Amino acid sequence: MKEFIPILEFCGAIVAGVFVIPIGIIYTLAKGVVTFWRIKSVKKMLIFPFEILYQIWNAIKYLLRSLAIVIDLLGNATSGELFEDFVTEEDNTLFGKGNVTISAALGELESKSQLTKKGILFSKLLNFVFENNHAINAYNKMNCKCI
Repeated sequence: MKEFIPILEFCGAIVAGVFVIPIGIIYTLAKGVVTFWRIKSVKKMLIFPFEILYQIWNAIKYLLRSLAIVIDLLGNATSGELFEDFVTEEDNTLFGKGNVTISAALGELESKSQLTKKGILFSKLLNFVFENNHAINAYNKMNCKCI
């Protein structure tokens, strides 16, 4: 049963979102109008919609990052053996695990100095694209449940 809980949670979120989001939009817009009439501030009235749009943009950025992580997890689950053979000579790694990102699996091997030359180059590429020590940082985040 625990394997189906995420599906139930997702369906529950969709049902709740169908009701909560429209009500929230109406309430927030109405509150903006009431606040304008109470304070009589044109500046506040002009800024208010942009504050809402900015928070919507924050939610969209969070969603995009979450989708990127999901794609990464799927990539590791489906292509873990390919990555493992490409970056290391070890056999028992985090590659191929559906709850570990490619970067975190690479970071484990990098922290243990178990990367081949190709693996080191791949890690350097990720460092260039994302951040310094990207793979090791991803591995450390995974270990502290911060993903």
